[in-house]
Amino acid sequence: MLYIIENKDNCEIYTFNDIDLKIKSIENKDNVFVYINYNGYNPLLAMLLGSFESECEMDSISFTVRKEDSKKDNTMYAVVKKEDLIGFIKEIYFFIMENNLDNKLHIRDKNVWPF
Repeated sequence: MLYIIENKDNCEIYTFNDIDLKIKSIENKDNVFVYINYNGYNPLLAMLLGSFESECEMDSISFTVRKEDSKKDNTMYAVVKKEDLIGFIKEIYFFIMENNLDNKLHIRDKNVWPF
C-alpha cells in the first residue's frame, strides 16, 4: 500500500510511507478540495509549472486550482471530482517521485495548511 488514510473531523489525510507527503481531502458536494504537504511545502505551483496538468489529462483526470482569499503566499489547492480523487492522489505521488521537486520549491512555497 502506498499510503495510509486517517479520518479527521471533516477531512481525510493520506500519508505516504516512503516520502514526506501528506494530502488532505475535504469533500464539498460532488467535488473534493485537495491540499498538499510535501516536506513542509505546498508543491502545487511547481507541479503546474512542471506540466502536472498534462499528466493528469492523459489519465482523464481534470482539476481546477483555487487560491484562498488570504494575504499568505501559498494558499493554492486543487479541486477534483469525487470519483477522480484516488487517481488524482496517485498522480500527485508519482509526479513528485519522478520530477525531483525538492530542487524546485522555494520559501514562498512553505505550507500554510495545518495537517
